[in-house]
Amino acid sequence: MIRAWARTAGVCLAGLACATALATPMREAFDPAASRAGFEVSLRVLGDVSGRFRQLEGELQPAGDRWQVRVRLDARQLDLDGPAWMVRATRSDKFLDVERHPDIRFESDPFPRELLRRGGELSGRLQLRGRTRPAVFTVAPSSCKVPGRQCDIRVYGSVSRRDFGMAAQRMWVRDDVGFDFRVRLSDPVRP
Repeated sequence: MIRAWARTAGVCLAGLACATALATPMREAFDPAASRAGFEVSLRVLGDVSGRFRQLEGELQPAGDRWQVRVRLDARQLDLDGPAWMVRATRSDKFLDVERHPDIRFESDPFPRELLRRGGELSGRLQLRGRTRPAVFTVAPSSCKVPGRQCDIRVYGSVSRRDFGMAAQRMWVRDDVGFDFRVRLSDPVRP
């Protein structure tokens, strides 16, 4: 009788551990094939020049009862739709300095998961050209019930290029540099 009770208690404890493990939030990586990151620079005379990063990595991960997002862009993989001189200038040491600082990184402050559905401000730290500065982006309200799965999570905003040491070409290029992310998530990964 005692042996049977111990066996039942062991199964219950194992079941409780499994239920607890299933309730633990899991890290969700960006789906690289379905996610994209855009880049925009405004020229004073010719208007906006947009581009796209060919390589985007990121993840949404639990941070206690909140979530954090981490993003990495490879600045060497930026394609611009503008003139050839603009492509060269953007990659140069006067602008993105892709040879010395190939990574652009963003790490958000913890936020409630609901932000991805209702939209709002997403604050954190942006690392660009070896400098880290506070940055605030906007999460657009979702058009579906499960953002990242049923529809894109859209995040956009701009930063001052002067804050990151990009002061060249001020006669031709405006200060704001825009980012536009559309993210789909891969299947969750247990930590």
